[in-house]
Amino acid sequence: MFIGWLKFSDVNELVKISEDIGWLLDGYHVKLMMMHSPHLCYGAYEDGKLIGAIMAIEFEKSTMIKYFMIHKDYQRKGIGRRIFITLFETLKAEYETIYIHVSPKMVNFFEEYNFKATMEVGRFINVGKVPPFNFTNAHAKELDGSNFETVIAKIDKETFGENRMNFLLDEMERNSSLKLTLPNGFQHSSIVNARNVYLGPWQVREGYEDEAEKMIRGVLYFRGLKKVVADVPLGVKHVVDLYKKYHFQNKQRFVHMVYGNTNTVHFENIYAFSL
Repeated sequence: MFIGWLKFSDVNELVKISEDIGWLLDGYHVKLMMMHSPHLCYGAYEDGKLIGAIMAIEFEKSTMIKYFMIHKDYQRKGIGRRIFITLFETLKAEYETIYIHVSPKMVNFFEEYNFKATMEVGRFINVGKVPPFNFTNAHAKELDGSNFETVIAKIDKETFGENRMNFLLDEMERNSSLKLTLPNGFQHSSIVNARNVYLGPWQVREGYEDEAEKMIRGVLYFRGLKKVVADVPLGVKHVVDLYKKYHFQNKQRFVHMVYGNTNTVHFENIYAFSL
């Protein structure tokens, strides 16, 4: 087995691996990570064939590990541990904080490396059964995203305690992006495949739940019959209650784990994480 940097030609194979193991993966997002942090995107290869991957995106002070997956035929052979250690040794020397969302069965693995679980995350899905609500052209105009960059720069820094704009703006600049803005919040959604719209990142300052409700109505109105998927901090009651009010269901669980400084995220502002 060989460990090397991922190539753009690997993306289609990575999508296949994710589909086989039941992970939601966005090829656009993978390519964007490879453009921003190519030195933090590793693949495991067997006879030239991609059999696993692990990727990270870097911010001002922190980094987020994403898309850590191994082909189902090569699991439980130590391959995942080898590519994780390859990346982890690089990250822990350079960044104050490392984040990752993991399945509950992987918590013990990451605890071996001093990651700490700080929040449960639920994957909420709306399958088209939306309660009736009023939404007019005036409401749509109010959510106009013309000042999107100004709002996100302020609120995301309040939420994460650092400048993450370099990657986030590119993440939210795609043909299918829908960007909604109010004075105390921003919301992004995009089409990730034929079936799903991914809702996130979405942040609203704590105490402005009325703005968050306007935004959830907006995305449901504009996205029509598409299935809307969002990863939500389960420990924040006002956020979970809003999703339930609009008939979203919690279909999957993850754990937000942190290595290093664990007190950097203001979860109360987060209505949906980035993919």
